[in-house]
Amino acid sequence: MKKKIMSIFTAAVIATAAFSPSVQQSFGAVSASAYAAVSSPTASVKSGTYYAVSSLKVKLTAQSGASIYYSTGGSYKKYTKALSITKNTTLKFYAIKNGTKSSVVTRTYKLCAKVTASPKAGEYSSAQTVKLSTQTSGVNLYYTTDGSKPTASSKLYTAEGIKLRGDTTLRVLAKKSGWSNKYYTFEYSIDGAAAKSESLLDDYTKKYAYNTLSYTQKRVYAELFNTVSKHGEYIDLSGVGATKSDVDAAYWAFDYENPQFFWLANGYSISSLGGYVVKMYPTYSRTEKETAALLPKFEAAADKIIENAAKQPSLFEQVKYLHDSIIDMTVYSKTSGVSKSEADGPLLNGKALCEGYSKAFMYLCQKSGIECICVAGYANEDHMWNMLKLDGEWYHMDVTWDDPLISDNSNVLRYDNFCLDDKTISADHKVINSFPAPKATGVKYNYYDYTGNKKYGDVTSAFKALVDKAAENYASGIMYTEINADSAIMKALMAKVSSNIASELKARGGKFSEYSYGYSGSVFYLSLL
Repeated sequence: MKKKIMSIFTAAVIATAAFSPSVQQSFGAVSASAYAAVSSPTASVKSGTYYAVSSLKVKLTAQSGASIYYSTGGSYKKYTKALSITKNTTLKFYAIKNGTKSSVVTRTYKLCAKVTASPKAGEYSSAQTVKLSTQTSGVNLYYTTDGSKPTASSKLYTAEGIKLRGDTTLRVLAKKSGWSNKYYTFEYSIDGAAAKSESLLDDYTKKYAYNTLSYTQKRVYAELFNTVSKHGEYIDLSGVGATKSDVDAAYWAFDYENPQFFWLANGYSISSLGGYVVKMYPTYSRTEKETAALLPKFEAAADKIIENAAKQPSLFEQVKYLHDSIIDMTVYSKTSGVSKSEADGPLLNGKALCEGYSKAFMYLCQKSGIECICVAGYANEDHMWNMLKLDGEWYHMDVTWDDPLISDNSNVLRYDNFCLDDKTISADHKVINSFPAPKATGVKYNYYDYTGNKKYGDVTSAFKALVDKAAENYASGIMYTEINADSAIMKALMAKVSSNIASELKARGGKFSEYSYGYSGSVFYLSLL
């Protein structure tokens, strides 16, 4: 009987499970909780474009007990810690729990570099040098100053800054491999009379030597410019198709017209494959840290000279001021360290060889908007001097040889080598250049022609000119007189002055007890006491 009752009870239960709605719902709930769909995980950062210094941190979160798997373009990996997004990335991720997988979530992240300008955009009453900065490493900044959209072919920003001399729409492209391009616009309103010229230092496409090169050599030059400006370790020339001779031509053209890179030492090394250069390694005379410390001082020293030169009443006087400044601040030295052959030799240390004189003068000229290069050759010994372009014509300028302390240990500035044409300079200088030098045909800005100070070639006419000018000066209360004469007649002129100058001047009313005289280069001077 007991067995029968149990059977009836079991049957009743089965019947209830089959027909009772409340019991059926209870069984369904148990089944659903065991096999329910898993919620999709979430990301702490939604899709978008973000400023970043080096990376973007993204945290993923899933429901309790679930594991997260993610992919940034390859196979899925198990998520264990916050992700560092270091480039433009499409992130996919899902959660899994008890063997059940959630739907896949996709997030797209784009990174860009934030750039600031100093001084900030606005109105100014004088020329401004704008410095761009970003905390993101590996970023190249390209810019235009005519309002056009910059590209990777636009001017590359360097630590020199951007000189603005009038109303300017400065547009900047921040470009980093694997990141999104970011464009910036900075509007400046500047009194156009603040400065008359624009620096030529950074626009190498307008420089003389660059434009003597072949297409392949120009590509090497451009890569060299971009790399050296950032103190880069090497230049990747794979695919350029440059031979060793191409690299040589580009290097020396670059070195002879880019004095701003005073941290670049002479020479470089290369690695080649199949007769073509694949890598080029510039040689630096200063470390990146040393360069960063010197650069502000270097720029400040140059800016002071350039500011005063810009106040001169004419282009001739401006160039003369630059010429005189280099001579006044520099002592010729063969033992003054690595700076002796670079622009910072005169500008920071006051000591230099002919290379240092020439590169410092070239730097001042280019930053003043005057086209200028260095040329190498022979003048009693291996030598370097400058060529500059004034009003469309080229001239030679040897600042080193015009330093009186080098030639005759006097303190009277010389101008024997100030703006000479090819014919005149060839008397004692021979150009031996890696690229063809421009033809120097200008005569207008030759010192003696421009000032009207005739250069005398014979003793008789030179002595007469000296007496006439000294008598005229004395009558006006001026006790010092100088004339210009060929160096070949100086000793004979000295003898004639010694014998006759006192009597000649006293016959014209001169009343003086003593006098002194001498010469420096082509300048003969007389001082009455």
